[in-house]
Amino acid sequence: MDDARYRIAPDTALRLTETLLSPDERVAMNLFSAILRAPEPLAWSDGRQLLVCRSDPRAPVWAWLRPGADGDAQQLLACILSGRIAACPAAQLNVPSALGALVQLAAELAGCSVRAHMALRAYVCRRLIEPVYCGACSAPTDADRPAMASLLRQLVEDGDHSSIPQAEAERFAASFVGSPNLFLWRDGGAVCAMAMVAGRTERAARINTVVTDRARRGRGYAGMLVAQLCKRLLERGAEPMLYADAANPSSCRAYEKIGFTCVGTVTEYRTHGKSSR
Repeated sequence: MDDARYRIAPDTALRLTETLLSPDERVAMNLFSAILRAPEPLAWSDGRQLLVCRSDPRAPVWAWLRPGADGDAQQLLACILSGRIAACPAAQLNVPSALGALVQLAAELAGCSVRAHMALRAYVCRRLIEPVYCGACSAPTDADRPAMASLLRQLVEDGDHSSIPQAEAERFAASFVGSPNLFLWRDGGAVCAMAMVAGRTERAARINTVVTDRARRGRGYAGMLVAQLCKRLLERGAEPMLYADAANPSSCRAYEKIGFTCVGTVTEYRTHGKSSR
């Protein structure tokens, strides 16, 4: 199917995120906002029941389908996704978890295999429950670069079960010295945790890159840091949100303890090669 007639302008897609998605769905599909503000994003919609976008032809695809959408809309979404997979066989797809069957269908139409890589729980904090603090939040300094590089490597190893070169971690650390978006939690002079505020809009802000040093886990440092960030964001009228690995219940409980509520689950799928069928 030629889906060119469903291509829409980025500003139209941004408007549709406001008119089609519920407030909780906008939280779960928070990346729509960041993607559609990229230099040359791509977007598809029927204007009523579905929305698909990616920041460039090789970037991850994010897709939404109205709950209870009719069969025509479901088939259209599968066809649009299959076109994205065909154009980029090593595609990453992010969709509400209930759409797994449509992702499988899209991969079959494109002649590829697909597997669920990670389920992410979308959390929003609308009413903060402050913990008992031990330590303080601070901006990163040049002296913190080794700690930041170490925390990033731990985050990738624990979350994605892969590794990044030390040089890449050091470049990350150097680039965020003095950043207004990356924050550290210190206790007793040691850097204990790290988190970043990304994707800020007037109404929402996404918190990511949350990690506690392995030697200091179990003491609530990440929760303290995230709580401080939430307090600042809420005071400015922005709803804090984040994605948590659904397979990590202790992390999910830590967020719920400080006032986060889950408003949806997004599953990340990865396609690979041609189908063996």
